[in-house]
Amino acid sequence: MIFQLFFALCRCFQEPKNCRRGNTSTSREPDFGGTENENFASSPATLTDYESLLKKNEETCKRYSFTSGWTKVRVLGEGGYGKVFLLRKKKTKIARKVVLSQPTECGFSSEEIIHIQMSHPNVLKLYCWEQKANILCFNLEYCSRGDIASHLVDLDEKDAKSYFKQLLDGVAYIHARGIVHRDLKPENLLLTKDKVLKISDFGLADFFIVNGREIRLTEKVGTESYMPPEVLQSHRKKYQGPPVDLWACGVIFFKLMTKRKPWSRADLDDKEYKMWARERKGLYKKDAWKDLNKASRTLLNLLLEPNPTQRISGWRSVCHH
Repeated sequence: MIFQLFFALCRCFQEPKNCRRGNTSTSREPDFGGTENENFASSPATLTDYESLLKKNEETCKRYSFTSGWTKVRVLGEGGYGKVFLLRKKKTKIARKVVLSQPTECGFSSEEIIHIQMSHPNVLKLYCWEQKANILCFNLEYCSRGDIASHLVDLDEKDAKSYFKQLLDGVAYIHARGIVHRDLKPENLLLTKDKVLKISDFGLADFFIVNGREIRLTEKVGTESYMPPEVLQSHRKKYQGPPVDLWACGVIFFKLMTKRKPWSRADLDDKEYKMWARERKGLYKKDAWKDLNKASRTLLNLLLEPNPTQRISGWRSVCHH
């Protein structure tokens, strides 16, 4: 249902005819791990087939010589998670994310199994991973344009809408596999040299479908300014997975179009959010909101609906009409 919902929205959400439509061509860098990733993506995501997953991961590392022969070019980014390096072997480039991580009993954490199964034009490829003592290395597709956050100032409306549609396609795919990302933000949306958007960083992702049944989540994780109110209040009750990503998409869309965030956090102590939750028309007269057209405001009303149940049903109602 979530998968169909996103594509229904794509038909409803109009853009200029010349706007790039979720270009499905990926970077021209060699696709070492395509075959393996397609095999993983042929079945629903699961945490049960440990032995098979470890074996395929090891074969991929050996087949494409990820373990040796690479020259470290520079640091692409760093933070509390660790560092990301640009590596080169002849004319081929990859990104290697290095984090501190204790090996688990089964040999990997949920991030590896969630990410390596992904095979979609708008999801960053994880070719394979290596665990060495307490160091975990992810060998990833390299996106030469960096993240969207570094392009916001010069981003025009045509590209903003193109990137947003690509984001929806990627999120629809992730949700269709029973997974919620939980940390969508411009810093985790990378761009190839061909302007293809790639969703990255599955460190906070989780399954919301287990054994064919939807489960509720409890952890307060993510980046506060992109969290919906139900996650900020998760100490009170559990929450559904997909509406969390829908909300983050709304905040991202607002930022793509206005270069600003709608509020600091979705809490009634925040003046801007309180105005939105209680009287949205009043907020429309303020600063960045007044420059948004009616279609953009309608979209934001659906994505940034405080009630997560209505957030979903609102999408269905409008898109079906």
